[in-house]
Amino acid sequence: MATAGDLRRRPGAPVPPPQHNLQTATDHALARLREQSAEQMEWLGAARAAGGWHLPVLENVLTVDLGNGECTTRDGRGVRPPWRILVLHYLGIAGRPVPGDVTGTFADLPGGRAYAGVYRARVNERLCATAGREAETLRRAALALGARPAEGGDLAFDVDVFPRLGVRLVWYAGDEEFGPEATLLLPASIGQMLCMEDIVVVSERLVARLGGQPF
Repeated sequence: MATAGDLRRRPGAPVPPPQHNLQTATDHALARLREQSAEQMEWLGAARAAGGWHLPVLENVLTVDLGNGECTTRDGRGVRPPWRILVLHYLGIAGRPVPGDVTGTFADLPGGRAYAGVYRARVNERLCATAGREAETLRRAALALGARPAEGGDLAFDVDVFPRLGVRLVWYAGDEEFGPEATLLLPASIGQMLCMEDIVVVSERLVARLGGQPF
C-alpha cells in the first residue's frame, strides 16, 4: 500500500517499503474510502459534506472531495500531499480498534525498533530544534493546535491529531550541558489504524505543524 511518506523521502533516511507515486497512492486510498459505510465514517469522526466529508484534524476541519480526493482546510486552502494521503488513509480504516492508553513509543511497535533512529531524527530531534527549543514556545504552539495539558516530563500535552487518533507529547527541559529532549507516546492500537510509514509521517507532520508550517 502506498503511504504518505513515499512523498517525502530523503537520501540516506530509510523508511519501510514499498514506494508508489502520488497518483497511485491517492487512487488506492480514495477507492477504499468510497467503500466505507456512513456508520464507519461517523465512528471515525467525519461528518457529511457536499460531495465528500468533513474531518477534524488538529485545530482545523479538513474537507475531502470524494470525486478527486482533494483536501482543503476550513478556509478553502489546499492541503499538501502528505496530509492529504494521511487523511485518506485514516478515513479508510476498517474496523473499530480500541485506542488504548498512550504509553508506548514508536520503538515499542512491532517492527518499530528497526526504524527508531530514523523516527528519532525526523520527529524527536526536529521538534527540539524548532518549537521544542523552549518551554513557552512549545506551550503556545501546542495550545494553538488544540492540545490539552497532560502529565509527564517538564511539559506534556495530549493532542488529537484525528478524532480517533491522539498522541501524548512529553518534553524535558535541557540544561547547561544537554539540550531539551522530547518523545511522542502513541496509543496501543495505532498499528491497527495506520501502517508503519504513515505513523512516522503523521508524527513528523505534527512536529511541522507545531513549528508553524501549514497543512
